[in-house]
Formats: sequence, structure tokens, C-alpha cells
Amino acid sequence: MISLLLLLLAGEKRNNMFEGLLALLPGNKAEAVDDIRSEGLIAVSPKNVDQVFNLLSSDYDLNENAVAAIMGNISAETGDSFDFTQQQKNGPGYGLFQFEGIHQKEYDNFLEENKISDSAKSQIDYVMENIYGSKQDIVGQGNAKLLREAFERGDVDLATEIFMTKFERPKDQSNKKIQDRIKRARSFITDAD
Repeated sequence: MISLLLLLLAGEKRNNMFEGLLALLPGNKAEAVDDIRSEGLIAVSPKNVDQVFNLLSSDYDLNENAVAAIMGNISAETGDSFDFTQQQKNGPGYGLFQFEGIHQKEYDNFLEENKISDSAKSQIDYVMENIYGSKQDIVGQGNAKLLREAFERGDVDLATEIFMTKFERPKDQSNKKIQDRIKRARSFITDAD
């Protein structure tokens, strides 16, 4: 177990941070991973987490709960890697927000229009343009307004759910998945319940 934790702490870079490391776990591997995660012992790449958190906290006028809501969603979308090059397992999703379809096409256009490279900052800038800027038609102006209002209200649970259902729009929007993202989001605020 210590070996696994050390490898994770060292920032083992893989699309799935458990790939290749699961063989080190005894018995029921899925249960062991869940136990490690529930105890807060999984160490995502501090560099990636810090970079994304710092971008959201400093480059945009977002309150702490709005930042936490977005971080909770990114955590779920990237499987805790916070890697802007994260590729969806068995699917087309890409990046911090697992862009696919119209979002991937519009993100690529955004990069070209602004003559910038793909990065965590570029992906976050694109999302912010969908919510606050000139690209609100992509997510829908009504949805962009709901997102802004949820962020401004300062309720991390509401902001997390609205971001999930109005921006991310995963296939599984069950209460269980919403609660998972809320739990992840609350871990990014200092006075969480």
C-alpha cells in the first residue's frame, strides 16, 4: 500500500492514474481503490490541481464556492487527474471538461481564432467565454445565465449541480452522480460541512 501511495505522490503521469498500479493491490482491487479514495489518500498530481485551482481563483472573478463547483466537476470529468490532455476512456471526451461534439469543435475554433495553444488556461478561458462572454450561444444564453446566477449565489451544491447539468451535460445525471460531484466540490472549500 505504501508503494502505491508513493507512486501516486510522485505524480505518476498516465491517462488513468491507476493503470499499471492496480496490480500492486491485494484482493478486491476496486474496493481497495475506493477505500484509498474515501480516506483521502489518493494524491492527484499537485501540479495539475494547483495550476487549475490557481487559474480559476486568480484569473476570473469567481467566488470560492464557484471555483469549488468547477473544481468538483473537473475532478469527476478527469478522474482526479486534472490533466488538460485527459482522454476519455472508451470515448471521445478530451481535457479538463471532457469536450466532445460541438464543444470540441467550438473549442478548436476558439484556439484558432485567438491564435493560442491548447492548455489548462485555454480550456478554462473557453468555458468562461461560454458563461460570461461571446460564446454563450454554444451553451445557450439561458443556461449561461443560470450558471452565472448559481455562481453568484455562493451555494456550492447548487453551483456544482447547475454546472454539471447545464454545461457538462453527462449522460448519467442521476442524484448519485450529482452528490459525488458535490462531495468533490466541497473538498475544495475551506469551511465545507
